[in-house]
Amino acid sequence: MPASGERRTAMFDLVRRWRESGTPARAFAQEQGVTAWTLYYWREQLVKQERPARRPPRRSRVRSKKMTLVPVRIVPGDTGGVLELILASGDRIRVPGDVGLDTLRRVVQVLRTAC
Repeated sequence: MPASGERRTAMFDLVRRWRESGTPARAFAQEQGVTAWTLYYWREQLVKQERPARRPPRRSRVRSKKMTLVPVRIVPGDTGGVLELILASGDRIRVPGDVGLDTLRRVVQVLRTAC
């Protein structure tokens, strides 16, 4: 029996010939001395090899940190137009109440990655 790499190449060649022949799998397989299921199996292997990868392998994917929600408490009173955020770490951030959402989002994102 040929080595596994040689067998793989031989089976891929067999599947390519089957595709080109237009012959039904059962008839082609019988002529070649293999089962139709063997052709189907190797056809799927060939398709997987020819198909470009859609996403990078798992090990190279960037994983986000697990986030936990914390309670939010709104304290009434005169804040002078300042929004105060108290992070789970205890750090406090004070920003003007009219700060843009994008700016606030960037500040929080930087704090998450830097801390």
